[in-house]
Parts: sequence; structure tokens; C-alpha cells
Amino acid sequence: MEITPCPGAAPRDARWFTFVRQYLPHLSHPLTVPVTFSYRSEDPLCVKAVFHCRQDITWHLGRDLLAAATRSLVGGSDVVGWPDPVDDGRLWLRLGPQPDHALLGLDRGRMIAWLQTTYTLVPPGTEEEHMDWTPIHRLLTC
Repeated sequence: MEITPCPGAAPRDARWFTFVRQYLPHLSHPLTVPVTFSYRSEDPLCVKAVFHCRQDITWHLGRDLLAAATRSLVGGSDVVGWPDPVDDGRLWLRLGPQPDHALLGLDRGRMIAWLQTTYTLVPPGTEEEHMDWTPIHRLLTC
């Protein structure tokens, strides 16, 4: 796993390229899908996941939700995550509404390590200090 600053971006950004396994009910074996997880300190609550398929598919996930999913079942509606109860090294993500959701398995330990990198960039509890509140202030002053 390589965790490096995004090229051309501030050193307070991190990206992780990995592979997930997508499990489909009609296939006997999972599909391997490349994915890039990106974190920007300017958007400190969010992780962007780009799944590189025929056409890139982008999901915006809560950083804290991903971290909590490494420990227990969390989420609801379109995003649910949990550690595998049998295989300690696997993390499950269910993206999308049922029954048309994507069930993805990925390396739990590497996700934990990458999330730890994002928490060193923007420590928990300091996210609001890194956010640009200008658009909200503009709305409130109209």
C-alpha cells in the first residue's frame, strides 16, 4: 500500500489505490475492482472513493463512518460497513439501496492504516478548523 500526497496537491491530502472484491449473486467468483480512496484536508469529513470500472463511479463516504466500520456494524440506507465476523482482515461495504447494492470486500488492516494517515493530517475533533465556511457565511448574509 502506498500512501502519498496527491500529485500537485497540498501535502495535507492523501490517496490510497487498492482493489476491492465485488460480490454479485449471479457470479460464482467476485470481481476485482480497482479503487482510489482520496482525502483532502479542505474537505475533512469526507473520503472520495472512485471505483475504476468501464466508467468511473464516485462515492463520497464519511471518514468517521469508514473508521467506525472497521470496528462494528455502522451506517444505514445507502452506505453500510462492518468488519467481517469470521475473517478479521476483511472489511465489508454495502453501497447503494437494496436490492441493487454493491457488496464490496477490502483489506481492513490497510483501511485502518490509511485512515490513521488521514487522522494525522486532520486530527479528530479539529475538522471544523480546516473547513472553508465562506459559502455558508455568504448564504447567511443574504
